Amino acid sequence: MNCTECGAKSWPRQDPSMISAITSREGDKILLAHSQRHPPRLHTVLAGFIEAGETFEKGVAREAFEETGIRIDEDSVEYLGSQPWPFPQSSMIGFMATADSSQPLNIDEDEIVSARWFSVEEVRAAAAIEGATMRKEVAKAAVEANPDIPLLIPPKGVIARRLIDNWLDKRPL
Repeated sequence: MNCTECGAKSWPRQDPSMISAITSREGDKILLAHSQRHPPRLHTVLAGFIEAGETFEKGVAREAFEETGIRIDEDSVEYLGSQPWPFPQSSMIGFMATADSSQPLNIDEDEIVSARWFSVEEVRAAAAIEGATMRKEVAKAAVEANPDIPLLIPPKGVIARRLIDNWLDKRPL
């Protein structure tokens, strides 16, 4: 970037972060978490910053373990895509990975409120809900219209949803 005042060049710092959909080895479940900052019932994939000297793949494994106690199959980590992330000056790098879903969950309550494995049917029902579900008023209206729905997921247009949809697209109807 060039300064508009003096023309000096600068290279803004980038803090890479990862976001990952962890699915069961059998492919029939996905691990989603609920954060305190999200509306009730909204669950999403796991995310976190990459530490200095850490590979993205190791970051996926570390974040999954730190937040949920789940050890992923480290050789299963696959890049899916990325998006800019203004938290601050960051890039969100998206991955898919698998894990043994029979492992007990051990939630880091400083990071997330809850997490669990959701079935294809539960996530497909949540995917049918349209709108900016991360906004409290939209989420509230969705739950009022569908009181039995077990979860909401992020809206289309964000990488978290792209990861979830990628998993759903590979599941039979």
